[in-house]
Amino acid sequence: MSRKVGAAGMINNRNTGPTPLPPAVLTAMAQQPLSHRSNLFRETFSDLTTQLAKLVNAPEPALLLSCSGTGGLEASITSFVSTESRILVLSAGNYGDLLACIAGRFTQFVETMRFAPGETFDLTALRVRLMHANYDAVLLTHSESSTGIYHPIPLVIALIKEHSDALILVDVVSSLGVAPIDMAEWGADVMVGATQKGLMAPAGMAVVYLSERSRRIIEQSTINERDYMHLRSWLEASKQHSVPYTPAVNVFQGLATAVSLIFAEGLSTRYQRHQDAAARCRTFFADRDNVRCFAVPEYAGVSLTALYLSDELSASAIKNCLEREHRVLVSTGLGPLSERVIRVGHMGYFTLEEVDDALQAIAQVIEMGGCGYGD
Repeated sequence: MSRKVGAAGMINNRNTGPTPLPPAVLTAMAQQPLSHRSNLFRETFSDLTTQLAKLVNAPEPALLLSCSGTGGLEASITSFVSTESRILVLSAGNYGDLLACIAGRFTQFVETMRFAPGETFDLTALRVRLMHANYDAVLLTHSESSTGIYHPIPLVIALIKEHSDALILVDVVSSLGVAPIDMAEWGADVMVGATQKGLMAPAGMAVVYLSERSRRIIEQSTINERDYMHLRSWLEASKQHSVPYTPAVNVFQGLATAVSLIFAEGLSTRYQRHQDAAARCRTFFADRDNVRCFAVPEYAGVSLTALYLSDELSASAIKNCLEREHRVLVSTGLGPLSERVIRVGHMGYFTLEEVDDALQAIAQVIEMGGCGYGD
């Protein structure tokens, strides 16, 4: 995974998604679209969904929905949550709260355990909650990309299963293709990812993984009799190596190429590259007075690094200055953290040299007081 950086006009895209695309993916997307009813599409679909399952050790081929990751989350929640369902959401940031928001559209019985942004879930508090209440489903994120945290999903799921038979849905949108994920070993029932982050593909498709248990539930479900945004339609079509409706065909073609590149790089090599990038970010900003890594170190993820700024600095001013003066793209924080945090992405297609260049530019802008002006 190497290419020249610093070429005239080249943008160093270190935002949190959509992330840069390899040239081979761009080439694949530029081809004439396949008919989604052709034998060639079916062959490509079968291979792609099987490879995506292999990526996370899922027991079933992945489902591919033509929507964002949020759409995949909604379709999944729609397929399992009725008006009488009791839902527990674990949240330590913006995307945990999103799960609660989606679930609340389908049932009034949503309880959210909120934990401090930048930290992970309190398992003792979770144990107490599970001992005193029953739930039909528990929803949580793996990579909370608003803060840079990776929650300890195997420990959390083991605790849930110790006290509950609830269906477990995990958002892996910003960790899929970035860090090791083992659906079978973790024991998740549903996992939802997206194409535009670690998978090195364009935005436009959600990747949904089902356990054998959740597949059986969907096949027998009469909940929320919708069509497009219900997994039943996609599951039935996938059995024929197809889709129920016209998909984002060129995104599909780009994704097929991207997944082949992921396996060509080698998963261990790929995961180590992401670990190295995250370690460089944490080391670079250690022991600085006006900026610190936001995530608690033992749970810091490798998809992105969230940097918490001192009060005199403005995240939007730093973001704008980096783009204007250095052609470096980063993301600001979300919600209450919008002016306090900048997020540096290192997902998918990148080099360590690009990460180093971005860190130097960020340090220079911060030393200048964030360029001294905002928008």
